[in-house]
Amino acid sequence: MKTGIDEQEELFRPIDLEFLQVGGTEFFDIFYKTTTFGNTQFVKFASSHPAHQDKIRKLIQSGESNEEFYIREEDLSKYHSLATKSLRNMISDPKIPFQEKTQKIYDVSKGIMKEFFDNNASDKMLQTSEEVMDIMEQCLSENEAGFHFLTMITSKDYYTYTHSVNVGLYCMSYGIKTKMGSNDTKELGLGGMLHDVGKSKIDASLINKKGKLTDEEFQTIKSHSSFGKEILESMQCYGLNVIRMAGEHHEKFKGNGYPNGLVGEEISNFARICKVMDVYDALTTRRSYKKAMAPFEALTIMGKQMVDEFDFNILKNFVHYMGPDL
Repeated sequence: MKTGIDEQEELFRPIDLEFLQVGGTEFFDIFYKTTTFGNTQFVKFASSHPAHQDKIRKLIQSGESNEEFYIREEDLSKYHSLATKSLRNMISDPKIPFQEKTQKIYDVSKGIMKEFFDNNASDKMLQTSEEVMDIMEQCLSENEAGFHFLTMITSKDYYTYTHSVNVGLYCMSYGIKTKMGSNDTKELGLGGMLHDVGKSKIDASLINKKGKLTDEEFQTIKSHSSFGKEILESMQCYGLNVIRMAGEHHEKFKGNGYPNGLVGEEISNFARICKVMDVYDALTTRRSYKKAMAPFEALTIMGKQMVDEFDFNILKNFVHYMGPDL
């Protein structure tokens, strides 16, 4: 019998049913949403009983449902465990098109970062991102995808969580194209994805403010680099390269960056790469108060008006590997 659940909507999270096909040892209740007289209810569609989970898999295989399904917030870690297992099965299936594979991985990555930034998720949520980026590195490396391909799957609207994933993918693709070792490439992609975690400590209304910031507001925003470094250090599960990307991605190659005014090779190589990808994605995504720049326009500005901010060799490599689809 279906049971009405009168709980606040923020306690539930949407899921991709396809990830549940693989099965697993951990189960959770699955709900759908209804609205009656303006009141939202989440109605249990399938319980955590294995037989009910099989009901879900049969529904997926039938392809007959357009319903959106949800799980409780507390079951997110179980869901992401199944999602990553499903992604690994997916990338090894030659019948599934490459773009479909990468789009699924991208969507899972977005979900992880959105949960972290929007819903004050625990730091444990970030640890899931490491396995997802490992899967992405395998997928991109095997298919030799370039930056122009990534622009086909990345979000064109700027949110902190989409920007984070975009920068991670650009960083990873740079590592692949420049023949970095597999471990360094995965670490570079992960650091790019986590470079802005410090923004989780800053009021969202300030992060998303339209128009010019006051001097005081800008100083508050600038603190996200130091916050990010502290967050990742406190988790004690990330290498120095990843931590320094969070702490140094706003340093400028010729100096006068923040938080420490580092110059040239005082800035870690990984952070210098992240700087290029961070600025490029910020310029080429839409915001409520500005249009997105075309890639050629963004690269022209970076190479002329902002050139002192970057390690020129990294910027030159990035332009080269962007390929013919500018």
